[in-house]
Amino acid sequence: MRRLRFGKGRKGLGVGFAASRSDALAERLAGRIIRCQRRVANWLQRKTQHWNRASKLIALYLFCLLFGGFSLWLLIRAFF
Repeated sequence: MRRLRFGKGRKGLGVGFAASRSDALAERLAGRIIRCQRRVANWLQRKTQHWNRASKLIALYLFCLLFGGFSLWLLIRAFF
């Protein structure tokens, strides 16, 4: 398959700089997201460290029931 080329042989003026700049920005953003996820995970771990296995399973069941029901409600509401 042939590749289509636009322009007359110019090899992307400034493309390398823009790509490296956007890569650096993406890495910083990803780092911030990971730090935020770790902070939330550590907070949740501290809040639930004294729960036993049964309590955690009940909380998981209630979470799934609540958000599954909400998702079902949104789907039904979208069609009717």
